[in-house]
Amino acid sequence: MTAENIYSIAIHLPEKELEKLYIMLDKKVNMLTSFKKPKRKLITDKEAVDFLLKNVFSK
Repeated sequence: MTAENIYSIAIHLPEKELEKLYIMLDKKVNMLTSFKKPKRKLITDKEAVDFLLKNVFSK
């Protein structure tokens, strides 16, 4: 089935059924699109100081 087929069927639904369909689709779409981005790894103070000494304050 394609979205065009579903649309042609959905436009003939009564208003109450169309609202139910919209709510069901909204729940499904939110479940599919809600994903968590991986958090960036935090470094310790010692690692930060070592990085600065090595890369910024090197001769």
